[in-house]
Amino acid sequence: MTLRLVAAMLALSIIATACGSNASESDSSTSANDVEESFADAAADAADSGSSGLVQSTDSDDEAAFASSDDAMEAESAMDEGAIDAPQESAAASRDSEDSTDGGGLFGTVIDDSDDEFVEPDPVDSRFTDYGIRPFVRTSRDPLSTFALDVDTGSYTIARRYINEGDLPPRASVRVEEYVNAFDYDYDSPRNGLSVQVDGGPSPFNEDAWLVRVGVQAVEVDDDERRPVALTFVVDTSGSMNRADRLGLVKESLALLVDELDRDDTVAIVTYSGDSGIVLEPTSVRDRDEILDAIDGLDSGGSTNLQAGLDTGYDLARDAFREDGINRVIVASDGLANAGITDVTRLSERIRRDADDGIGLVTVGYGLEGFNDTMMEQLADNGDGFYAYVDTIDEAESLFADELTSTLVTVAIDGKIQVEFDPDVVDEYRLIGYENRGVLDSDFRNDEVDAGELGAGHQATALYEVLFDRDVDIDARAELGVVALRWEDPETGEVTEIDEDIDMRDIDARWAETATDFKQAVVVATFAEILRDNPYADEVNRDDLVEEVDALARDIDSDQFDEFADLVEISF
Repeated sequence: MTLRLVAAMLALSIIATACGSNASESDSSTSANDVEESFADAAADAADSGSSGLVQSTDSDDEAAFASSDDAMEAESAMDEGAIDAPQESAAASRDSEDSTDGGGLFGTVIDDSDDEFVEPDPVDSRFTDYGIRPFVRTSRDPLSTFALDVDTGSYTIARRYINEGDLPPRASVRVEEYVNAFDYDYDSPRNGLSVQVDGGPSPFNEDAWLVRVGVQAVEVDDDERRPVALTFVVDTSGSMNRADRLGLVKESLALLVDELDRDDTVAIVTYSGDSGIVLEPTSVRDRDEILDAIDGLDSGGSTNLQAGLDTGYDLARDAFREDGINRVIVASDGLANAGITDVTRLSERIRRDADDGIGLVTVGYGLEGFNDTMMEQLADNGDGFYAYVDTIDEAESLFADELTSTLVTVAIDGKIQVEFDPDVVDEYRLIGYENRGVLDSDFRNDEVDAGELGAGHQATALYEVLFDRDVDIDARAELGVVALRWEDPETGEVTEIDEDIDMRDIDARWAETATDFKQAVVVATFAEILRDNPYADEVNRDDLVEEVDALARDIDSDQFDEFADLVEISF
């Protein structure tokens, strides 16, 4: 054992002891050995340092280490103790072989005789951050899995544009949860706040594994119930925006949004290039023509001082703040920053206070060549908002017209999920995606920890792949665990926590028996896993996936899923 590894193990022991002694007494279920801790810390480290994030590495044919560029020793010691394992032969009972042909089956698997090694990450590209891939975790070591909710969709829209232009998206750009959350699901809407539900079925990644879906639904709010809004547009007018798919599309997008606003709403416009300037003071939508003229007159040129734009934009948003309304800053940019403060962490610190004071941030990305995905996503996460990417006027219409209320109305802040699996039933599990949304198990009930925000009608979906203990019967009425959901009401400050049992009866034994929208989530996640070269998806037969998606498209019958089916076929 190397001195480096010994030191790492000692450091990890000290950290674990400290975390255990500082854990809140109210969180009695918190594990002292949070195996997923590196995904809570490393995601933040990657954002703070602007590094390429977690690096995939190999130790043997059976195990894989997942190490942060800044925290490699911690992950290495966890791997040495057997905490992080690649897929193994399952102890669970195999599914009936008829399932592979029943109702189309589970888009069959092929066996790859090559070594099951993790591919090298893409060359460092500061536009995207590679957060790595979550491994399987032994439930006996860490039964708790905790993460922040996320409703961003930019990663999927970026992939759509790459594919439509004849290329596959960079692997580091693929965040599985954003692909899954780009689609609608048939969840029950609560009367207020959030609701959670679970179901499951066979896994396409391992014939002995199963998937558990956790679905979160935010309360719906009718457009006529929306409170008045004060919007401040912060528009990038630098030279890099001088393209039809950038500033030209921004202008079309903002005009669409204005047309959907009510007369009592207000709009202000700030632009930035080498410096920032106020194009339009807060103006009532009663003066719609004045607002549209200001948008139409936007022009580009110069360097990109994002810091100046944010500073001026938030100053103006504070001046226009409505105590009785909704206050939002909307940044429209290609994410580039080459003047002023350009570090995403320092920029985020400048907007954090305003987010706490009720001014949320929506970042909308435009353009492709040189587009800085990391900048736009991290700003939104830290500004209590969300991140979307607009590549067409149709996407702009969806964001600013069809889904305007969910875009503007936040119904839950600091939303977190904690799943506790029963080690007597679940041998191993892995959370699919959410690599940069990890939260320490001990921080689940720490309401000072920033987490995810959901707008009215928003949905968030997470998938777990699980391996059952060898003695578990899929037809038995065993309880797999429990999922807890915690969030704060942005209006009252009241914190709510609810939970839902995960029962074996929630898991359908056959693919054909699962709900249509469960199948939708699974095929979308599978597509994303393949695009990011996840070794856990190596055995998925791509031709069978294409056939399954085509068959599912006929059942779903939606333009969005038809488009997805086309993307899958083009990609493979």
